[in-house]
Amino acid sequence: MDGYSVMHGWPKLRRAAGRSLEAQRDALVRVLQQYADARHCRVTVVFDGYAAKRRPETLEPTPGVEVLFSESGKTADDVIERLVGLAAARSHIQVVTSDKLERHTVESLGAQSMDAELFETEVTAALGELAALIRQHGRSRRLGSVRHHFEG
Repeated sequence: MDGYSVMHGWPKLRRAAGRSLEAQRDALVRVLQQYADARHCRVTVVFDGYAAKRRPETLEPTPGVEVLFSESGKTADDVIERLVGLAAARSHIQVVTSDKLERHTVESLGAQSMDAELFETEVTAALGELAALIRQHGRSRRLGSVRHHFEG
């Protein structure tokens, strides 16, 4: 996934995270971690390294989400194309970017693609389903009490 493409396609995320690019990246990674948990999948998000004023020396591990920054002279698109090209099961890869040319390129390599706006809809649905499961689980645990199990 092209991180900055997704961030630009999600105005709500930018507004919620504030003006700091770093805060927006962190917010996106947190949402992606929840999405990865909800869909039981692994997410790789690639940011253009030149866009980060200060490239993190080491990133804290984020379960379910791999965060990459392109090297100097490379773009996130370059990294995404390389990752798709090296993958064994390309048809199982979903690339998210609003760059139509990049989407065409990764599809020609055998991957699937979607734009950031459609992915936002997918993430919203997944997180809604997860929230419903959590509410349902919480409700079922409150039904009945410990005393109920010992009576009768």
